[in-house]
Amino acid sequence: MLRHFGFHAALLGGAFALTAWVGSARAQNILTNPDMDNTSVSTQVLATPTNWVAAASKTISGPFNDGMSSEGFANVQQPGGFGLFFKPFQGNAQTGDKISASISQDNPATPGFPYKMTGWAGAGASYIGLTDPTVSTEFHLQFLNSSNAVIADNALNLVVNGQHVLGSPDGNPFGYFNYTLTGTAPAGTTAVRVLADMANAYGNPAGGDQAFVVDAFTLSVPEHASLPLI
Repeated sequence: MLRHFGFHAALLGGAFALTAWVGSARAQNILTNPDMDNTSVSTQVLATPTNWVAAASKTISGPFNDGMSSEGFANVQQPGGFGLFFKPFQGNAQTGDKISASISQDNPATPGFPYKMTGWAGAGASYIGLTDPTVSTEFHLQFLNSSNAVIADNALNLVVNGQHVLGSPDGNPFGYFNYTLTGTAPAGTTAVRVLADMANAYGNPAGGDQAFVVDAFTLSVPEHASLPLI
């Protein structure tokens, strides 16, 4: 009887250990270079985060190579590290040649699984996106299919989001704040994308600190509902 009980106890203990290990493993950050401290030159004239896709364009001019750069002053965590500095002032409202820029990273994903992203964002007091609603400033958690098409897009407007207003004083440079987005991968998902973007921006005629900055992202898979049944 004691041996029988011991066998079941060991089996139950192993099941709990497996469940805990799976939950722990799936909570890890699956992004590469999540803190954006490793940098290199790619599509932009200055360095941007390695393993991230940097893209910028203007309404009239088309592709643009000075829409963002990795800068120490934009760093939110590690001393000596980097954050990403978006450059809204590269756009021109008078000519209509406004600038859009984004940074993103894709990772494999499984349909039916929940995903959670977090990221830090801040802004200078004169960032045009704080006062002009036609300027978009967002985080996205997107799901893509095998054709690399976006089949679901969970977006967070950083200026009006009910969680925090971008640029609000928070006791740190640029009012940096850690935002969160969650979503479940729909059928047909093969990849999940973390994306931060600024669209239709331009220089503030009043001048001042116009930076939009981001740093230190995470992407994790919270414990799936079926895992405890293991």
